[in-house]
Amino acid sequence: MNNLYQKEVSKKFYEERFAQKGSFLKQEYMSEWGDDKKKRIYELIKSLPLPESGDVIDFGCGAGVFTEVIRQALPNYNIYGTDFTQLAINKAKARYKNCTFIYSTDTRLKSMKFDFLFTHHVLEHVYDLEPVAKEMIQLLKNKSSMLHILPCGNVGSLEYNICSLHKNGIIREKENAFFFEDEGHVRRLTTMQVSELFSKYDFTLIKEYYSEQKYGAIKWITESNPLLIIKMLNPIYGKDIKSKTKLFALFILLFSLAMARMPLILMNRIKKKRHESYKQKFLYAACLPFYPLSNLVDNYLKSKAIEEWEKSNREPNGSEMYLFYSRKPE
Repeated sequence: MNNLYQKEVSKKFYEERFAQKGSFLKQEYMSEWGDDKKKRIYELIKSLPLPESGDVIDFGCGAGVFTEVIRQALPNYNIYGTDFTQLAINKAKARYKNCTFIYSTDTRLKSMKFDFLFTHHVLEHVYDLEPVAKEMIQLLKNKSSMLHILPCGNVGSLEYNICSLHKNGIIREKENAFFFEDEGHVRRLTTMQVSELFSKYDFTLIKEYYSEQKYGAIKWITESNPLLIIKMLNPIYGKDIKSKTKLFALFILLFSLAMARMPLILMNRIKKKRHESYKQKFLYAACLPFYPLSNLVDNYLKSKAIEEWEKSNREPNGSEMYLFYSRKPE
């Protein structure tokens, strides 16, 4: 495994990721997110106590998907995105013409100050957390706000409970990252840890939201590569007999749901491609008989995930957290 705690190694790692081409089975890295996720973030940003107008920076913007969501949510703002991966910035510029994207070493950034800073799944990736946090602060005005969205290390989520069943489920050497996480994740933070990180700069946690306590987690796991389910729930790695039994039961449930959803997921991916090959057309036709059941299971899980967000988004046992901080000058 690469030592992603080193800046240059990390930079090369993400340049290579953004250079990879997508397919109907695998999307380009950070190139797209589900409509439900984009809608949630749009509505959340709209609800925040922000000034009517100002300047906002999407820090670690990647290919710019959520920079565009911010632009839609804050039409009176000047919208900027920045990333330390040049290829990501190039992709963002090509896709979202109404936002301004700036490479992280661009000297223009040093003279700019923002009212609002946004990150989406950045803090778990950065090579050196304290200096990067300071870099964020230097971009902000004295009176400003931040919204950080990232994986949650709080106790009690389905993902946390799965890790608790494994012998080495929570990796202490990787700052408590979960064993099944993407290689690019070098840590998993709790709410308290994030708040401590920014409190030294006089930022106070104003609002906190959590998702994927249970059904949201089941939804994303069962729409991922089935190999992930095998990795997450392999009973061989259970701590004891009781843990192995629980992992096996969860494996049967989640793998069955993944197989049920797969026809619809594949059909949707094929439909998004502008030019379909004969192989893709054949696969689409092969999935058609399973569409009714697949659609039923898919809609059920999506509706339960939405319901969970609406009813439980203040319960801190989620596997993803949305933390809004504000700083007022003395």
